Amino acid sequence: MPIQLTRFGIFLGLLFLLPWLALIALGGRWLWEHGWLFYGVGALSAFFLLLSGLLRWRSKQTKALVIEPLVTTPNPNWPDTALPAWEAIDELAKTWSARTDLFSDQNNLLKLSNEVLITVAKQFHADSKHPIMEFPLPYLLKLIVLVCEDIQHEVLDKIPGSHAVSVGDLLRYKQWYDTLATVKQAVDVGHALFNWPSAALGKIRSSLLGKGLNLVTDELRQRLVNAYIRKLGYYAIQLYSGQLTLEAIAPTDTLTQYAQQDKTQAERDAKSVEPLRLLILGQVSAGKSTLINALFGEIKSAAGLLPTTPEITPYVLERDGLQQAIVLDSPGYAGLQHDEVPLALKQEWSKVDVILMVCNAAQAAREADAQQLNAIRRYFQEERQNQALPVILVVATQIDRLRPVREWQPPYNIQDPQRPKEHSIRQACAAIAQDLSLPLDHIVPVCMASEHAAYNIEEGLIPLILEQLNEAQRVRYLRCLRHQQDISYWKHWKQQAIQAGQLILKLGAKL
Repeated sequence: MPIQLTRFGIFLGLLFLLPWLALIALGGRWLWEHGWLFYGVGALSAFFLLLSGLLRWRSKQTKALVIEPLVTTPNPNWPDTALPAWEAIDELAKTWSARTDLFSDQNNLLKLSNEVLITVAKQFHADSKHPIMEFPLPYLLKLIVLVCEDIQHEVLDKIPGSHAVSVGDLLRYKQWYDTLATVKQAVDVGHALFNWPSAALGKIRSSLLGKGLNLVTDELRQRLVNAYIRKLGYYAIQLYSGQLTLEAIAPTDTLTQYAQQDKTQAERDAKSVEPLRLLILGQVSAGKSTLINALFGEIKSAAGLLPTTPEITPYVLERDGLQQAIVLDSPGYAGLQHDEVPLALKQEWSKVDVILMVCNAAQAAREADAQQLNAIRRYFQEERQNQALPVILVVATQIDRLRPVREWQPPYNIQDPQRPKEHSIRQACAAIAQDLSLPLDHIVPVCMASEHAAYNIEEGLIPLILEQLNEAQRVRYLRCLRHQQDISYWKHWKQQAIQAGQLILKLGAKL
């Protein structure tokens, strides 16, 4: 408790200060008589300004060296809809990091937890009256376990001594420190009366030490608050985006059922890792089958080894840097609306990671291609929100037929076109990009005419596919996760049905 000074104490203090005040006055008079008063005042002012500046600089530069950051980063496999939710969680963490009573007030902790869940839930279930309730109960329990386990490991690994000090110890240390501070204040008053220079230095040292302790305490509190918010937000996004699973599974380490069927149909040996899946789309006679032949390293006409197929036909492709991939050939299409897409083709959209759309660069009729891509985009926006849209690349074929038609002297530089043919190829690619609402760098011009050597397959198309592998792997992860969750969903229904049946039989036997 603070020390209360009596009138007698104030009188003694003034009496003690009088000789020092008189000494200061006499010294000032001496400096004035010798013409040094302004120099003395200037020197003292400069000294105090320097001291003040050093203290301010030190307080800004001081950092706690014993507490490592508790970092939580977004999951690279999240769908696109999760990024706004993570940004909202980041802003929420900045708002709550200044609160000092979070872990000492249970109501504030519950309020924060509820705010984090609502913030994420609104991003995924904006149309629901109660978005926070849009999950099965076992997944909430799983979320709580994951958050607690992660915070536990973060605290154990990055806060020294956290495993040895109990919460009760902290409370007892605080009571002991408060008592000691009260006694120390009484001693400091008496010490200041008889040795004020030493007391002043001690006060400065104590103030600096107190600032250091407060800095460490504030940093520890802020990092714990940030870690809790970001961990809870991270797993809330996993929960509401459908990525949280009750079992510990690695989605891409197990073959999906449809991939196994395709590999069996292609008469190739099955491997234990889910392959990358590429779907070839295009209008009739656009050059899909010829492209597949080119990918396999052999150029054949569309009427050759791989004719136009009425149904989806899989082929296994193995190339350097691509490990293993399944190439799916699809039937050509004309004008299609979303509800007119063949069911077999529509079912493949959610099962592939890369879509290669084949377009004839010499023809301007691309309305059917635009309708096909728009149908795919709407499908993922409306029916597959927790999956990622496959990587879409366009193969612009028959560029040898562009003006000037008789000129064919590859290679061509379409990034910086100089020759007339290069300008024609560049304009054709730009027109395709505009018509299909795709980036220009996702359009690759090729020539697969039988009278010419294959052009820009190995030099352009394959490098572009490899360049997009990181994004394609994210699509593959989410695709496999949905498949494994579907299997788990029905497996739990089966187990619960069996248990319910056993319970009914037991009850029947007792009755």
